[in-house]
Amino acid sequence: MLADLALSNSLKFPAVGIDGCRAGWVAAFQLQGEPVLAIVRTLSELAPHLGNATTVMIDMPIGLLNDDSSRRCDALARQRLRPYRSSSVFGVPPRAVTRICDYPQANALSRELTGKGLSKQSFYLFPKIRELDDWLLNRERRGEWHECHPELAFAQLNNGLALKASKKTEVGRAERISLLTDLPEVDAALERARQNYKRKDVLVDDCIDALVCLLTAERNRHQRVMIPATPDKDERGLRMAIVAPAR
Repeated sequence: MLADLALSNSLKFPAVGIDGCRAGWVAAFQLQGEPVLAIVRTLSELAPHLGNATTVMIDMPIGLLNDDSSRRCDALARQRLRPYRSSSVFGVPPRAVTRICDYPQANALSRELTGKGLSKQSFYLFPKIRELDDWLLNRERRGEWHECHPELAFAQLNNGLALKASKKTEVGRAERISLLTDLPEVDAALERARQNYKRKDVLVDDCIDALVCLLTAERNRHQRVMIPATPDKDERGLRMAIVAPAR
């Protein structure tokens, strides 16, 4: 857990990358010039270490719709990830659907509102989608939060080409780690995470995804792309855009 690092509340991270994991969330940040991976149960646990100027990249949808339309950022991300990784971009259901905790009920409402059923893989993300959706409106939230899709980030780092090998394979993991050259001591950070945390809590894939989110967060605005360049906003005023490294 983040508390295990014995950090004082006065320490603020300039950039943080976050991915979901079985135990909650895995956060990546730099500490004394090296990347660190830490598990937090809730996003609120990060609050003491975020300043108003902190850039946060998180692999979870920001901005939800209310009808049967699709988010433009998802459609554009799928286009960029063809032919290999477009399926990694899940369709994001309407906000009302994500608020339901019972799968049959959520599936029924999804069919009613969109004409489409709901995959269980998507349903299992709902608790984290709800947590982030509410956290972004919490007065305790600090930092500038952006949605970041790891596969799109890796494609951008790979000269715009989606990676063919799955991140679940040894080859795929090695390819992704090789693209994290802007971060120092990545292998050491991953090894520490393996030693500190159990597989039932976090997978190496989650850690690699958090690291590419961190890499994206550390880029300045001119070194990042926003997809779409002029994003829509949802009814809560949340910007629906996916941010990735520029090529």
